Amino acid sequence: MASAPPAVLAAYHRRNNIAAFQVTLEGRDLTDKLSPRLISLSITEKRGEAADDLSLVLHDHDGKLAIPKKGALLRVKLGWLQGDDVVVGLVDKGSFKVDEAEHSGPPDIVTIRARSADLAGDLRIRKDKVHTGTTIGAIVADVARKHGLKPSVAPELASIAVAAVGQHAKSDIAFVRDLGRRHDAVATVKAGKLILAPIGAGRTASGATIAGITLTRRDGDRHRYTRVERDKYDGVSASWHDPDQAKKRTVKAGADGTGSRRHLKRTYASEADAKHAADAEWRRIQRGAAEFEYDLALGRPDLSPERGVTLRGWKPEIDARKWLIAEVTHDMGGDGGLTTKIKLETAA
Repeated sequence: MASAPPAVLAAYHRRNNIAAFQVTLEGRDLTDKLSPRLISLSITEKRGEAADDLSLVLHDHDGKLAIPKKGALLRVKLGWLQGDDVVVGLVDKGSFKVDEAEHSGPPDIVTIRARSADLAGDLRIRKDKVHTGTTIGAIVADVARKHGLKPSVAPELASIAVAAVGQHAKSDIAFVRDLGRRHDAVATVKAGKLILAPIGAGRTASGATIAGITLTRRDGDRHRYTRVERDKYDGVSASWHDPDQAKKRTVKAGADGTGSRRHLKRTYASEADAKHAADAEWRRIQRGAAEFEYDLALGRPDLSPERGVTLRGWKPEIDARKWLIAEVTHDMGGDGGLTTKIKLETAA
């Protein structure tokens, strides 16, 4: 097969690749029962702002498939049973709580939709509270303790002083995410940990390095590159209140030229707060300068948001950029195939 054209090689690889999955319901392994009924299994992982989603579509031709109750806990692993150019084994994709179930037909089909279990429960209850004389690390640790989670905060974020910040009619997870946005960090819950880590830092909140990957045109099918010009700013400015001079002052991030500059509407309590906000917004603008979507021919369940990507084989301006995974979707079909779609943004 070594001398065969690429199209033939691709077909040969797909014939020899067999995907696999494991699904447990409240700790009970249902894989053997679900495998012959599987139509599709899809998992979408997002960067912190929204819960990860699971969609499971199953045949119910004999009417013996039970519809799971709302709130039922599903744990899913996804990967390859065998194949060429794939890593054999299953990757744990986490736990999901069922929030929607549908029975349709004919033919009779059960569709189950679930969301990341880590973001359910009291984390979403709105409350009012004011945090004073503290640090970001202490705030996250307090929230984590109240919800039975372990805090995992990047050191450079944990030490940032917070003079006063209000949590007005916001849930704890929304409040922590607001803190993250002020410092261009992602806040989420994974595997029993409340995590706050800088976006694009290339490491986890505990400091472990997230290995980057290189993808080429041979790794996938369709792609789409978009360069965005609509928000072309040279920098960002933010105002803060100077109590000694009783007036507003301004800090800047980005270029010092005379080009267009985005000004943040909020007036911050200190120069440090204003500077953090301006720097965070400037990094967000830089990441939004370009987007890249890519459909991988062979699924990569090991891929998840925040992983750095190097592209090779496209236009020079595409290959020259540093990329970061913003969203990833893994799709498995009843025929044993597994594909992965990734959405990339420019790494600031």
